[in-house]
Order: sequence, then structure tokens, then C-alpha cells
Amino acid sequence: MGWWWKSDHSAVRHLLQNLLLLLAVTATAGAADNWSEQMLIVANRKLPASVNLAHYYADRRGIATNRIFLLDCPETFQITRREFNDTLRDPIDRHLQQQGWLKRDSLGQTVRNDCWLMLLCFGVPLKIAPDPDLREPGADRLPPQLRRDEAAVDSDLARLPLRDAPLAGPLSNPFFKMEFFPACSRRMIMVARLDGPNADIARALVDRALLVERTGLFGRAYFDTRGTQDPNLKPADDSIRSACNAVRKAGLEAVLDDREEVFPAAYPMTDVAFYAGWYAPELTGSFNRPSFRFRPGAIAYHIHSFSAWCMFNNWVGPSLARGAGASVGFVFEPYLGCVMDPKTFTERLLSGHNFVESAYSATPALSWQQTVVGDPLYRPFLFDAQEQTARLESLNPAERAWGCLRQANLLAAAGKEPEAIAYLTKQNATLHSPILDEKLGDLFRAFRLSKEAVPAYHRAAATYADPYAVTRVALSLSDELLKLRRQREALDVLDQLIRKFTAYEGRRTLLRDALGIAAKLGDDTRIEFYQEQLGPEPEKPPAKK
Repeated sequence: MGWWWKSDHSAVRHLLQNLLLLLAVTATAGAADNWSEQMLIVANRKLPASVNLAHYYADRRGIATNRIFLLDCPETFQITRREFNDTLRDPIDRHLQQQGWLKRDSLGQTVRNDCWLMLLCFGVPLKIAPDPDLREPGADRLPPQLRRDEAAVDSDLARLPLRDAPLAGPLSNPFFKMEFFPACSRRMIMVARLDGPNADIARALVDRALLVERTGLFGRAYFDTRGTQDPNLKPADDSIRSACNAVRKAGLEAVLDDREEVFPAAYPMTDVAFYAGWYAPELTGSFNRPSFRFRPGAIAYHIHSFSAWCMFNNWVGPSLARGAGASVGFVFEPYLGCVMDPKTFTERLLSGHNFVESAYSATPALSWQQTVVGDPLYRPFLFDAQEQTARLESLNPAERAWGCLRQANLLAAAGKEPEAIAYLTKQNATLHSPILDEKLGDLFRAFRLSKEAVPAYHRAAATYADPYAVTRVALSLSDELLKLRRQREALDVLDQLIRKFTAYEGRRTLLRDALGIAAKLGDDTRIEFYQEQLGPEPEKPPAKK
């Protein structure tokens, strides 16, 4: 990722800021309630799976089949600029005009655009390769880093109403930081795609979105900053941190990791419904565990220059393959100032906007490197905590505890921790949920009430089925027992983890911790066992001269 945007080339920053001010208008209309007459679904006629997906989406979302447009384009991730113009841009432009959905005056300027949203189906190319022969007047005035015409297909189609806009460099997004789209429709189209490593995964994005919309998204949120103070990098950290705060204010359980690396493989991450972080080249750490799965419909956004280089590796495709419902990524180097802002994206989603509106409202640039992958109409946060709890009770009672957890978090965030504890205790008298027991333990722990936290953690550890959830709670339980000077019980907890979860990535750390406690207790049998399990320490690589 290039950082020049935040530090140098102020003239270019000012130029794009001025363009933004020039294009921005005051939104006077609300978000569309019915998108069926405002969208175009595009599929590749050469691929039956692409055509089938287009019809499947139209059927599930109640969209008329005349809103489906089939074209003949290459069956590859990457195409040339000429191929893009000939097989995608120009045929779509002609179709919109023939249908009367896009109108231009005699000079070619768009005077009306009734296509606000375009959905590209699996099989439509992902990115446009750089064209070394392209020469545009004025491009030489851009910094060398921006004298580029490669782009994500999605992002370049978003500029369709502005046919005379330059290709080199990013184009300022008139919808950036705005809330309602219609006022911007003559200047752009929001473009998303149903895509993934294969057609089945692309199709699953529709099913996951519709399933979640029945009750609202639930689970845990994880945010991964880098803990940096570098003025060129800190704005991204701050935005991710603000996104975490927004999620907590909405009542979701959220974890913020401030370390340089991504959540390590040993981190007991479970039930991931929302993730935002940076900066690793591919799915790694906790996300790369063989057993790891996102909750169905999860939102996953990792900032990296090539997070969507293709759909088989890096971040976007693998995240969708592991259960996520929507993701945003980059096909080529975007530079930090042009990536989607996590704070704005999260706030828009939490306010009830759909996925595509939220993504484009948070995106500074068009005709650039970003791809938006998922059902564009997906609205994961339609309901407040009380209504979500009621819907879970009615439609999915086995998951009702997540709604109760959200309501308790709202009480705690308002400074009403005793009320939150009372509420959780009452609900858990009938639910007997490890989710609520763990939260009770956390609340007691926050007030240094170790005696009260211990039984809550004990119940949660005994009830959870997921080994990583068991590990997370057991580690908290062990810590509280040590605070109470109940070393033998703390050792028993760690010992059980060590013997039961032999494949746990953090097992060596558990063994060292248990060995230290066993040594203080003089437990020779366990000392011998832990030493045997640890074996010799791995050799450190020789120091570089």
C-alpha cells in the first residue's frame, strides 16, 4: 500500500478535494425503498452459471427479468481496456439508452439516469489491465503513481454516466460521505458483484443475505488496528477504531486488537459477524485456521493493496468461501487515501442502509481499484436490539441469547452495568446460554468481582461446544482463580485445556503457564508432564551479521 497520499503531493489532494466539492450536491431524497426499477443485472451469456445466477437473484429479490442484461465478454478475471470498452462498457451504455433508462443530450452529457445500481454476476471480468499505449492529455500533470488506467471493472463502470471523464488516476466520488443516492445518479452508478471462487459461493451470498435479513446480523465483531503513531498510517487506525466504537454503541460484542499483526492463529476468535482490519497480504492468523468459519452473512473488510487480486486467494474470495456474506477489496494498488473508509461504511450499515449504499458512501474514488462483492441490497442491521431479540425468539429461538447479549451491552454502554447483570441473570434462568454466562463473567470481571465471575465462567466453559470458545472462557476463568489465590483450581483449568485440545495453536503458551503454576505448587507429576510435552525449545535462527 502506498502512503504518499497522506503525506506528499498536496496539490493533487487539493485538486481532488475541489473536484469533490464541485460535484457534491445536497441530498434531497431518501434512500430508495424499491430498487427493482432502479437496477440492472449483468451476466456473461457465455457462462450458463452466470446467466443462472442472474435469474436466481432476480427471482429471490422480486426483480423483473427485463432488468437482466446478457452480454458476451471474456471468461477471464482480467481484460484489456479495449475488451472492457467493446464487451462491457459500450454494450451496457447502449442497452440503458435503448431502454430509456439513461438519456444524454446532443453533446453526450447525461441528463437523466434511472439506473442507480448495477449488479455484475459471477463470470463477468473483475479487472482491467493497464494499457501502456494509452495517452491522455493532462495525465503527465498527475504524480507518477496516478498515471495509471488499470481499474476494477466495477469501479470503472460506476463512472458510466460521465463518458468524457479521464481514465488516468482516480475520479472523485460525488456520493462520498453522502447518505441518499438519487442526487448523484446523473454522475455515477453504484456497481457491485455476486462473485467468489466459484458460482456456488457467489449464489450463496444471496441466500446468506436473505437469511440474515429475517432477524438481523448477530455474533461478535473484531477490529484489527496496527497500533501505529505514524501520521501517514494513523488515520486508517483511527477509522477502524471509530468503527469499533460505533458497533459497540449499537450493542454488538466487539474486540479491538491494537497489535501490529493480524489476530494470531492462537487467538480464540469465534462467531465472527463483522470484521475490519489491515494489513496482511492474505487470509492469515485466526482466519486461516482449517476450522475457521465466519457467521453466515458476516461483513469482512481487510485493507490491503491486492485483497481482491483474484477470487481464489488474498482476502475477499477466501473470506466468502469461509461463510462471509459481503466483502470489499482492491484489484490493484489503490493508495490509502482512496480506500473505503471503515468508519463511514460501518456507520451507514448500522443506520440500516444496504451494503452497496454503505460501501459507496464510504468510498472516496471511482474509476479506480475497488470491488464491492455481495448482495448489494443486503441490509444486515435492519432492527434495533429489542426487535432483533423478538425476531430471534420467533424465527430462531436457539439464537435468542445473541439478542439478549445486545440488549445487555446497550445497558452497560449507558453506564447501567447493575441493570445489565440483572437482565442477563433473569434471561439466563431459562436460556442457560454460555454466551450470557460469559458476558456475566466479563461484567463481574470489569468490576473486579472475581468471586462472582468464577461461577459464571465455569458454567460457560462447561456449556460451550466450540473448542476456541471454551479456551477463551477457560483462560478468563484461570485468571480470576489466580486473583483469588486458588492456584490449584487455576492449574486444573489449564491442565484440562492442554489435555483436551491437543491441536490448539497456543498450546505451548498454555504449557509454559501451567508449568509455572505447577512449579509454585510443587506438583512434580504435572511438572514432568508439561516439560515432556514442551520438549526442547525450537532453535532460534542465527542473528544476522
